[in-house]
Amino acid sequence: MGDESRGFEYFVVALVVGAPAVFGLLAIVLGVRRRQRVRRLLADGERITAVVDGNQRMSNPESGDTFRPVVRFRTREGREVRTALDGRASNVSHLTEEPIDIVYDPADPKRAMPVGERDGGMMAVVAGLVFFAFSVGAYVFVTTAGFLD
Repeated sequence: MGDESRGFEYFVVALVVGAPAVFGLLAIVLGVRRRQRVRRLLADGERITAVVDGNQRMSNPESGDTFRPVVRFRTREGREVRTALDGRASNVSHLTEEPIDIVYDPADPKRAMPVGERDGGMMAVVAGLVFFAFSVGAYVFVTTAGFLD
């Protein structure tokens, strides 16, 4: 083979092995960080009942529009807060004036999430492990099959 095709082979191998590895590691790191943030918020946060005040619309060309509830509540210190909840996106808008149990960060009350909400971090970790395993498998295949010989 010529030198030009050798460079292309290395590029393909780097793309097939490297891209899933980077994506997998990134998903694992972000998933672990998300789980830590949610656990810290659940452990140290203030639980309170808020009222749905509206919806934050998020547009997604693949799955259509989703909505996150915007809630209003008064902190223990008496501060009035209005914020979109982290998580709890739905394909239908949330009913206004409905009570919802939330937990918020006393240091930053705009960081709030519904009580009992799944953090999604574990799914990111699992997806990252799948991508990383694919990358390892591709590397083993490329090196044992003599693709670069």
